[in-house]
Amino acid sequence: MLPIHFYATDALSATQTGLIIVLMVLAIILVLYTIITLRKVGIAAKKVDYFFEDLTYKSEILNATVDTIARVSNYVDIFDALAKRNVKSWVKVATKNKDIFYKMVEKLRDFANSED
Repeated sequence: MLPIHFYATDALSATQTGLIIVLMVLAIILVLYTIITLRKVGIAAKKVDYFFEDLTYKSEILNATVDTIARVSNYVDIFDALAKRNVKSWVKVATKNKDIFYKMVEKLRDFANSED
């Protein structure tokens, strides 16, 4: 058997060896760049998630504020109708706030039926 010698001229030429080294370096740089990019994308995704979570929290607070303002305006309408002593205004407020009146009547009924 003949001895095997690994020389650049035997198996690969010098340009091919240089090309392989350059391609390996580029592959390493590309892998590092991909890792850094994916980390940045992950950070950006977390920031977007926090942004939507913050918007959801603020909208829940805003919903409570709007609900409170709606209730206060209903009480102002009721007070205005009572102050005017106008039956038309009472009917208007009553039809506008049927659910509130039904809840009040139901609570009064529960209170009257309770044994405490």
